[in-house]
Amino acid sequence: MTDRPYVIVCHAAADACARIAAALRDLGGVDCVARLDGVADLLALAAADCLVVDLPETAPGRAALGRIVAAYPETHVVVIAASLAFDDVRDVLRLGIRDIVPVPVDPAAIASAVREGLAARAVDAPGLRGTAILVASGKGGAGCTALALHLAAALARHGTAALVDADAPPFGATAAAADLDSSSSIAGLVRQHLPIEPRLLRRVGLTHAAGFTVFSLWGAAGEADDAADVMPVAMDALTAGVPFVVVDLGRPVLPAQRMLSRRAGVAVAVATLDLLALRSLRYLIDLLVADGVTQILPVLNRSGGTASYTIEQAEAALGTAFAAVLPETPRLSRCLDDGALIGPSAPDDPWWRGIEALAEQIVLRRREEFRNALRAAP
Repeated sequence: MTDRPYVIVCHAAADACARIAAALRDLGGVDCVARLDGVADLLALAAADCLVVDLPETAPGRAALGRIVAAYPETHVVVIAASLAFDDVRDVLRLGIRDIVPVPVDPAAIASAVREGLAARAVDAPGLRGTAILVASGKGGAGCTALALHLAAALARHGTAALVDADAPPFGATAAAADLDSSSSIAGLVRQHLPIEPRLLRRVGLTHAAGFTVFSLWGAAGEADDAADVMPVAMDALTAGVPFVVVDLGRPVLPAQRMLSRRAGVAVAVATLDLLALRSLRYLIDLLVADGVTQILPVLNRSGGTASYTIEQAEAALGTAFAAVLPETPRLSRCLDDGALIGPSAPDDPWWRGIEALAEQIVLRRREEFRNALRAAP
């Protein structure tokens, strides 16, 4: 979550795209694409504050634009129209778009329209939400915190990501591992009787150097009880503008944690290669299924050392293959000691490469879900 606006420019002419983008650079981040399907791919990974788009000439193209507008009503849309004929204006208005800039392309006029739209846009309009990704285990010591931190960093390379420390207090370690002050929490907002909404959440979110925002749900055991009733609202506020919200759940032993799992679309179920961890993993998967999690990715963490079972035996016992097998690496222990992430300093580390591959699975799923939602939109 960031206060810096993100703008997408969609225009078939590369030179026009470049001139518009140059006029918008001082407003925030700008990405350029030539086609609407490119817009959909970008929106699947990061909600845009504004979309500048050349009005499609064909009916299917305009219908596709309408689905994007319906999916992201909080995104201000500026249309560049080749003409202002009655039929074109009527089509644009039917799509819910009120900002039309005529051809020839005037970058200054477009920048002015974007500024006005950003100033007036609603921030809490309903639309497609991001995906909550749980990182959970059936027993302690499986490596949930390290995996959650690195997964958020890997997802931040694809789009907008946040990390939520939701481990049972007082055992939450995400903020400490990230070397962040955990004194502010979402439960603290509840105790102050403040509304849980995206703008206010920015007050308790802290930016990590790897490009994601870290939130703490609670800091003390009593706060978990205070925050239980607002977990659905908190997750809706977080996913309103963040496509990837990684939740470091640890062991789900509290009612508030179970509420979180019921809001998740993906769960990364973590285990090590020992009997107790594997038995706990089976129980955890059953628990997540009962809570309605639609996709569960079992992950074997820190394999390669001495173990009583092979990976194949573990998969046979579980009845499913591991979505990722992360090898033991000496860098991981040093990472946990000082809070630094493996990826920036050792991009070829096999453990980090496994995390990147896991992130890519989640990204592909998010893109497919987004496209399906657009196809289903009226």
